Amino acid sequence: MNSETRACQNCKNDFTIDPDDFSFYEKMKVPPPTFCWKCRLARRLMWRNERALYKRNCDLCKQDILSMYKADAIFPVYCHDCWLSDAWSPLDYGREYDFNVSFFEQFAELQKFVPKPALYVSGNTNSEYCNFTAHMKNCYLVYGSWFSENCGYGQTIMESKDCWDCLFIKNCELCFSSIDCTSCNQTHFSQNCSGCFDSAFLYDCKNCSNCLFSYNLRNKNYYVFNKHVSKEEFDKIKKETLSSRDVLEKSIETFNEMIQTKTLHKFMTGDHNYDVSGEFIYNSKNVKNSYYVYNGENERYAVRGGKQKDAMDVFGVHNGELIYECNNMDFSSMTFFSINGESNLNSDYLVDSSNIKNSFGCISLKNKEYCILNKQYDEAIYKELRQKIISQMKEIPYTDSMGRTYSYGELFPTEIIPFKYNETLAQEYIPLTEETASKLGHLWQSFKDKNYTPSKSYKDLLDTIEEVDDSILSDIILCEAWDTDKNLAQEHKYSMAFKITRDELLIYRKFGLPLPRQCPNTRNFVMSKLRNPVGLWHRSCMCEQSEHSHGGKCPNEFETSYAPERAEIVYCEKCYQQEVI
Repeated sequence: MNSETRACQNCKNDFTIDPDDFSFYEKMKVPPPTFCWKCRLARRLMWRNERALYKRNCDLCKQDILSMYKADAIFPVYCHDCWLSDAWSPLDYGREYDFNVSFFEQFAELQKFVPKPALYVSGNTNSEYCNFTAHMKNCYLVYGSWFSENCGYGQTIMESKDCWDCLFIKNCELCFSSIDCTSCNQTHFSQNCSGCFDSAFLYDCKNCSNCLFSYNLRNKNYYVFNKHVSKEEFDKIKKETLSSRDVLEKSIETFNEMIQTKTLHKFMTGDHNYDVSGEFIYNSKNVKNSYYVYNGENERYAVRGGKQKDAMDVFGVHNGELIYECNNMDFSSMTFFSINGESNLNSDYLVDSSNIKNSFGCISLKNKEYCILNKQYDEAIYKELRQKIISQMKEIPYTDSMGRTYSYGELFPTEIIPFKYNETLAQEYIPLTEETASKLGHLWQSFKDKNYTPSKSYKDLLDTIEEVDDSILSDIILCEAWDTDKNLAQEHKYSMAFKITRDELLIYRKFGLPLPRQCPNTRNFVMSKLRNPVGLWHRSCMCEQSEHSHGGKCPNEFETSYAPERAEIVYCEKCYQQEVI
């Protein structure tokens, strides 16, 4: 079968479906998509609101709770305990299928009545302000994370302790404002590092200790700007580097310039792979156009997942196989077009459902089989109905207000997603302006209605942490980003004002760090911009080292997440290894 170029019915851009894609669709018995891969990713991510949390009441026990759904949600919202309890049954909301009405219309109507969980959490202790987390202890405003303790303001914090303002770290301890780091301890303002200790402003360093402003180092001790220094020199420079807000901001500028102008960047971050493309891929085989994947096999358009086999168009999917167009679906097989759940089998169009077999178009089900629109059938009737519904979806597709059509093979229409675009991870991975989002028919959340009255401006914060006393804990601080760029603040959920918590203050004091001038959401956005976007560009290696085997300009070409207009020095695998390892 040959490749085909089609026009995305969402963004109108052309996209290619190649023979491997067609083979997968045939294997899954699903039709090819009508959205391009980025629009498909955005549509999945619009179901995942990690960070926009609201105070409301549980609609069952009436207790005050924190929820990713606002109080005016069109469906009931239950706290974690109530949603898992036997006090209600999802089957009570089941309904007969009407072949005179499209499937997606009937699903949207069912969604108005079936209760949804306020947050996605499991096994947490004293971590009420966390979402999409499991087995967290004493954590605050941490998202998409598990098995961590005493952490705050983080995203994808795995098996770590006492880390704050970090993104995508694993097995780290006492780290601050670091990104994509593994097995680091007391390593601050650093990126793409592993096994580093008592350091700051490192990029792509491994097994280094007592280092500052350095890059591409291996097994070094007491280095500053990639040069060896004495312990006394190191201690002096380190103290000066973090001593005050103005000095720290200049240090951050110096570090960012160093990354762009001096650091060597391997075309793709990852190790122990065979036939892969994307970024941050490890121990994987035949994984294409994918990002932040480990132990994957035969995947395409996969983001944030691991130990997955034979999957396409998935986000946050782990430990399963034969999955297509799913978000947050773990330990599952032959599951399609589904959102949030685990241990599901041979099912389509599930939302918030787990331990489900052979079901279609269900919400909040647990431990059930042969269900359609939350109504249970015997095996023979279920199989007959499922085939009739799929045929009807092809004959009577749903058409949204923008003229986009949705038949069997498409994820749920964006019109029935219960979140606004800029509340969700879609805005983090594929950011849009309010105007562009509106043109695509996406709803937009305005945060202007939050009526904060700051007691202190970021401009009035003291310059060093030694000057700060505990009275700061009662202040409401105006966020610098809200004050300087309200449009950007709206797009990325910046808070107008924020507070310093006691645990947070202890971290600043421990490491001698000045108080932040920006709210946690702003800090998260600033750090996330330092990571490469999802997307690939065809480029050539930039190496021109005459002593390398190529004897001049390297002829190697590759697909990379570094866009051609970016300033970083990007090398192929071979040239990078010759220079760095």
